[in-house]
Amino acid sequence: MTPPPPESPVLSTVGPKGLESALRSVLRAGSRVVLGDGVGQVRTLESGDAIGTVLSKVARDVGDLGLVLAWLPTPLEGLEPEAFGEIVALMPGWGMRRVLGAPNARFVPTRLAAVPALLAGALRPDVLVTRLVERGGALHFGTEVSWQRELVDSGVPVLAILDSNAPKADAGPPLSRAAVTVVACSDDGPIRFPHKEPDPVHDQLADAVLRFVPEGARLQYGPGQLGTALLRRASWPLRIDTGLLTDAVVDLDDRGLLAGTPSATYLLGGDRLFDWADGRPILHGISYTHDFTRLRDGAPLIAVNTAIEIDPVGQVNVEGIGDNVVGGIGGHPDYCAAAAMSRHGLSIIAVRSAFGGRSPLVERLSRPVSTPAYDVDVIVTESGHADLRGTDWARRRKLIGELFGA
Repeated sequence: MTPPPPESPVLSTVGPKGLESALRSVLRAGSRVVLGDGVGQVRTLESGDAIGTVLSKVARDVGDLGLVLAWLPTPLEGLEPEAFGEIVALMPGWGMRRVLGAPNARFVPTRLAAVPALLAGALRPDVLVTRLVERGGALHFGTEVSWQRELVDSGVPVLAILDSNAPKADAGPPLSRAAVTVVACSDDGPIRFPHKEPDPVHDQLADAVLRFVPEGARLQYGPGQLGTALLRRASWPLRIDTGLLTDAVVDLDDRGLLAGTPSATYLLGGDRLFDWADGRPILHGISYTHDFTRLRDGAPLIAVNTAIEIDPVGQVNVEGIGDNVVGGIGGHPDYCAAAAMSRHGLSIIAVRSAFGGRSPLVERLSRPVSTPAYDVDVIVTESGHADLRGTDWARRRKLIGELFGA
């Protein structure tokens, strides 16, 4: 994307070593640091140092330092897990695989809506290190708000890296200057994840799902090929109320089918999305995007999510297969529950009938339940659907078994 005109930082950097110096001034043994997440995760500083290298160096010197990591799309270069007293992950996945292999690292299973409360209580950090952007002399979040605004509002000090090559899609007010200390600059920009084109099976799934999406409803969708197919194949205006906004929304807007301003808490895409999102009030904190009452009580919410495994009554596992972890629980249970209770809304699980020769239907989930069966209204495959609304356990088993040919 085209960088915005350079501006002078509204706050001066701290000392000659910037972030390292600032961390040493606020941290003590037993302190806890949380790192901003999403595609805007800090990677390198203007000095060329990797953020992981700086954090690890300070952790070794301070001793017994805790580190909290949320959604990391890519691994943190230079991070030495053994330098920390403890590392807590709120989202697993491939960006965290090396870290979670360390003996001092642990994953806390949690739905995304609960993360702000967790960080305000049991895992409250002593400092937030994150990337911000500057517009008109004010500081804003850029490509994600996630749980970060809640931390700022609760008084957690912020050490910020200003990025001159990132969009500003934050829908909230500027951050208080009193809460933020700018310690370094960067021109990394957000991590780019260009979309992958849907396969024919995703188009078939999208067409099957869209039969359940009425005009005027709000649509929540997940990232990936199915989400792209859904937005591309829609032929009527859609209101987007989701957790993660992708490149496909730009196509929807170009066709004149984006109703209103979309709502999300993360961006995930390439330059086309970031250029389009810059200056738009799109991103809100998780306490808004994943708020159960707001989602349930608004216009009908159609939540379209997928599954790795489904058991015979419709319980869903979205994390992985056995010890092979693909991702975290995320907002899956939040949106499914809200859509299931939304008047005229629907919680839809859309899956291929088989992937790699393996059916998603299993007799017993290989990992704990991510989303309970009673929050799943309809299961859709490319060859049909099972409408589970108003059914008992026996009927659910019958319909799901018939859908997958079991």
